[in-house]
Amino acid sequence: MRRAVCIVNVAREGAGLLGDLAEDAGLSLIQVESWKGERWPEDLGVDDLLLVMGGPMGVADIGRPGFEWLGEVAELLRFRLSADQPCIGVCLGMQLLAHAAGAAVAPMRDAAGHPVREVGWGPVELVGTSPILAGLPRSMDVLHWHGDACALPEGAQLLASTSVCPVQMFSLGRSVGMQFHPEVDGATACIWAAEDAAFVRGANGDDGVQALQSASPAAAARTLATRRRMLAGILRSVLRP
Repeated sequence: MRRAVCIVNVAREGAGLLGDLAEDAGLSLIQVESWKGERWPEDLGVDDLLLVMGGPMGVADIGRPGFEWLGEVAELLRFRLSADQPCIGVCLGMQLLAHAAGAAVAPMRDAAGHPVREVGWGPVELVGTSPILAGLPRSMDVLHWHGDACALPEGAQLLASTSVCPVQMFSLGRSVGMQFHPEVDGATACIWAAEDAAFVRGANGDDGVQALQSASPAAAARTLATRRRMLAGILRSVLRP
């Protein structure tokens, strides 16, 4: 049976809706807690889908003590890109995918050099005419949660953008990266806000956690159909023969 092997980099960031849709598409979902030292299957191949999820660490942590698996994941992505084997990266997963493709990844900064963080429910602008975007509005609300961003890899097609983060989604062969979190439901967003409170407050001020928790249930429900349609389109694209 074809597998969707999901690399989880921190306890709170699993496959979510993306995993549900992969199973609906007939794949067997395997979640690998790489941060605990678990390993993905050695026989992972062209018939399998690799999902790489998010986490508070970054590409800059590759090679640092405690993050030994990040370099291994980057090497796995580099191999799969070279072989055009299907991959989907979300947030950190997208940054690792971009890094594996040779693109720069760095903290976002404003014109004065101050850190910029994009956190909360807000729009992305969809770009281009890729079949992945068929039936979607040109702007859709998603959950943002990051302070790093990547450049567009050479040969990749830009699919979504925001004013503070020009590369929000791209496709490269049979791989797709998303900087935002379409897989997350409202309850999970509320848990993240509590567990990552300092990051949220750094982005949105002292009342950022409460505001995000108040907004998340309704925002997740309102955007579910559109997020589901987008993820289904991504799965169709990367799983094509």
